[in-house]
Amino acid sequence: MIYLLSLLPILLLIVVSLTRGVKPAVLASWAVTSVLFFYWGAGAAHYMGAMGVAFLTTVNILLIVLGAVFLYSIMFHTGMVEQLISSLDKLHPSKELRFFVLALGLTAFFEGVAGFGTPGAIVPLILIALGFNAVLSVSVVLLLNGLFALFGAVGTPILIGLQLPLGLSATEVQAIGITAALLLSITGLLVLWFVFRMVDRQHAPITYKKQVVVLYAFIMVPFCAIAWLAPELATVFSALAMLGLSVLYLRQKDSPTINFWPWLPYAVLAVLLLLPKLFWPLKEWIDLELSFENMFGSGIGGGIKPLQSPFIPFVVVGLGVAYFKKTTSLYLSEPLGKMLNVFVVLFPSVAIAQLMIFSGVEQPSMVRNIAALLGSLGQAYPLFSPLIGVLGAFITGSTTISNLVFGATQHEAAQSLNLDSNTILALQLVGASLGNAVCMFNIIAAASVADIKNYKAILSNNLVPATVAALLAGMLGMALLAL
Repeated sequence: MIYLLSLLPILLLIVVSLTRGVKPAVLASWAVTSVLFFYWGAGAAHYMGAMGVAFLTTVNILLIVLGAVFLYSIMFHTGMVEQLISSLDKLHPSKELRFFVLALGLTAFFEGVAGFGTPGAIVPLILIALGFNAVLSVSVVLLLNGLFALFGAVGTPILIGLQLPLGLSATEVQAIGITAALLLSITGLLVLWFVFRMVDRQHAPITYKKQVVVLYAFIMVPFCAIAWLAPELATVFSALAMLGLSVLYLRQKDSPTINFWPWLPYAVLAVLLLLPKLFWPLKEWIDLELSFENMFGSGIGGGIKPLQSPFIPFVVVGLGVAYFKKTTSLYLSEPLGKMLNVFVVLFPSVAIAQLMIFSGVEQPSMVRNIAALLGSLGQAYPLFSPLIGVLGAFITGSTTISNLVFGATQHEAAQSLNLDSNTILALQLVGASLGNAVCMFNIIAAASVADIKNYKAILSNNLVPATVAALLAGMLGMALLAL
């Protein structure tokens, strides 16, 4: 019974989202999770502490939404978005191929340099400007983001999510990284097939599938190679390799020179996002945290690192564009309006996650019970191991936090079942990465940036592909363990 109750908030969230919509789902699930939180034995102080952490997390996500919409609004109203799209016409006449170049290359690049849901805040807007449906654009970007979040934000999920808390050696991290990269590159072909079906149904039949598969190879071959050498740099450099190779592969012989100047704001944005992660003194400086210890006397602490958020780079680049384009307005009404609208849906969804995590006061938390339930599957455990990672990302909204919450459980399960722990942790990492496609935080944030009110449509698009891909990764993991 306790396992069923632990799963109830997630089941309710998924079922009601698909039948009634996301807003009713998060409100209903928040109410049920609140009741369960007290049933678990937690008190009012712990509830308020969890709500405090939820509020801080919500603010962090909203800052990304605000910054992304601010930059895009200025670029749109100054004509730079139109120039950016017209510059791509010279790459290849097929809009379909340009869509996949951007969806693959830019999603991987911004995930690699920033993480924090940044790809979902940037890339769909470019695809929409290219002429593609908003729901399709967000769905595809989130699905593809699930392939590259393994090493997002310069390796944060594997370094901070697994290596640091579990005390893994460099050799173990290397083995986990290359295993996860290989598993996800194979699984990614299935994800790509789902994307093809989605584009066929919601846009137009795809005529360049073979060329798109070549583009996929352009990014996944270096992705796996670099994952063996330096996992933290795999996403960034494979994205750059893919974008460079794509220009050489797709450009027509008689095509005029591509005008890269409209892309300059995004290039500057990428530098600002990447620089603190490579330049140690700057990295230490932006590590400043506004922390709140023992909130409401609960023993629960939380904090926010405003200088680490992509918000400031977004604003700096946006102000730079406004200055050089001599615009008379900063167009603040649109980003501020979207931020307020999304708070109503985002905060309850974050609150559900925090209540599930912090419910373990007198007994194991709801999250721990879910992991224990799946851990009782015996030798079939590897098949479902990626699903634990997916659930972690779905609940917490982060590949890194999914690894922090479930990494130790997966490690213990591997040892108790006499399975190779590196392979099981790789499966956790793969699942946590794939979970970005169905994570409610990502869906709500990306949809709000793209001015989508129907969050349900995105979840409907991505739930089956992410789940089936996780199961395929589990089957591949079982085959690997059997060798």
